[in-house]
Amino acid sequence: MNSKRSAKSNDRTALVTGGSGGIGSEICRRLAGNGYRVVVHYGNDRDSAERVVQEIADSGGLAIAYSADITDEVAIEKMFESACSEFGGLDAVVANAGVGGGGPIAQVELDDFKTLVSVNLVGAFLTLRESARRLSDGGRLIFVSSQLAERPRVGTGAYSATKAGVDAMLVSMSHELGARGITVNSVRPGATEPGMFAASDEARKEFFRDLSPFKRLGHPSDIAAVVSFLASDDAAWVTGQHIRADGGASN
Repeated sequence: MNSKRSAKSNDRTALVTGGSGGIGSEICRRLAGNGYRVVVHYGNDRDSAERVVQEIADSGGLAIAYSADITDEVAIEKMFESACSEFGGLDAVVANAGVGGGGPIAQVELDDFKTLVSVNLVGAFLTLRESARRLSDGGRLIFVSSQLAERPRVGTGAYSATKAGVDAMLVSMSHELGARGITVNSVRPGATEPGMFAASDEARKEFFRDLSPFKRLGHPSDIAAVVSFLASDDAAWVTGQHIRADGGASN
């Protein structure tokens, strides 16, 4: 675990999985700007994670980088334990880590589907379960889902199923954790660049641009703004919800 410290600190701590790039890195920076100390989780891209940590430190915040395989039960437990030990508790968790992929169901290989399930569903389950055990009372649990969980499109069925599965868990968790004042919500981005969607061809990007009244793809900052609200005190009365952040593409 690598850390950068500065003079600015706060008594709230957030853990962001998949925090090294795209939407995740913007969420880390936004939460740090709101006064959260941030645990920037990453899988393999140490350089990007440390760059986010340094950017937060340069802006007067406090962050640490931590690598863990989110599909490994022991690794997830150790990450949460380390975060709580480093900062004395955990007040928000943003479960953002995931992988894309898929295609028409008739063409999806079983191994590829298993990877989607392992990372997007099992990995999220382990993160959410440990969050329920570790979050402080009054905490915030936020899952970065997808517009495709609600409205699957051609070639997205396998991916959509993993996101919809976690969204279902969150509704149940909102009732399980409500007595402790913990809110549990998901954000459903539309096509966002940079992010997983960046590797798509121009024709596919144009298709998704046209779905939005704004005729553009989403930016990571669009998603981070919604996560920032859900992690704030102003969202204390919002729980069990799936918030669309897709530029109206699902209307």
